[in-house]
Amino acid sequence: MQTKRTFGLLIAPFVVFTSVFFLIAVGKTVSLSFGYDPLLGHHQITWRYYQAIFANKTFIRTLLRTFSVTFLSSLLASLIGLRLAFLIKRSQSWGARFLSRIANVPLVLPHIFMVLVFIWCFDQTGLLVRLIHLLGWHQFQLPVLIGDPYQVGILLTYLWKETPYVLLTLLLVVRQLEDDYFLAAKNLGANRWQRLWYVEWPLVQPAFFNALIIVFSFSFGAYEVPALLGSQKYELLPVMIYDLYQQSDLTLRPLIMSFNVVISVIAIGFAGLLLGLSWWLPGGRRRQRT
Repeated sequence: MQTKRTFGLLIAPFVVFTSVFFLIAVGKTVSLSFGYDPLLGHHQITWRYYQAIFANKTFIRTLLRTFSVTFLSSLLASLIGLRLAFLIKRSQSWGARFLSRIANVPLVLPHIFMVLVFIWCFDQTGLLVRLIHLLGWHQFQLPVLIGDPYQVGILLTYLWKETPYVLLTLLLVVRQLEDDYFLAAKNLGANRWQRLWYVEWPLVQPAFFNALIIVFSFSFGAYEVPALLGSQKYELLPVMIYDLYQQSDLTLRPLIMSFNVVISVIAIGFAGLLLGLSWWLPGGRRRQRT
């Protein structure tokens, strides 16, 4: 008890300091989104900026595009990371051990570095194109992955960056699983998919959804990857908001803050939806109580 009390006292200044600045920033953002800006002489609360956002068809298309790219990349990264975690646990080869070690490298590298490496490799004048011409494969054309309208380059970069995070997160959970559960299910006649759904999945799904939520929440509001790899014609939502912010027009600040609030609400709401799904699926707290 004394140790917990001492630890709480030690972190209290940091928690209070961070919370004060966080709450002030949130309050300022929300108040500006409703048009309250004493600096410009606006003292009335209005919903017109939110109405303008949802009446804008360009915003709706950009929002759907951003959500699709972010969710697809997050889901694929989570599924690939889950599969690799089980493969590494079951394999005793040097390749599995090497993969678990090399997966730490992308975690310490910022997204901007991963973007630069991607451009260096997959640009139309990059390393792969030069290698193809050097080998004499002149008929082979490397697909356009930078600035493409389908955002494939963004998706691949997120996969490259986020899959190692999911892998290491789930690997900590998978390595703690006892093999007795799987052997008992196999001896009782359970096939591969039954063992996956009734034995493996309930044990790892809370960690799986936690990793999915973290990856999605970060990618949904990230700017640098879509700004450098995305198409200007089919830009994602963070890029569109930053372009508005760069105009240095103070009258646009309420609209920009409304965009930020909408992004935050969507991310929090979708995270709550995923938590509810995790609660309901096998391995969730609802199933444990019943």
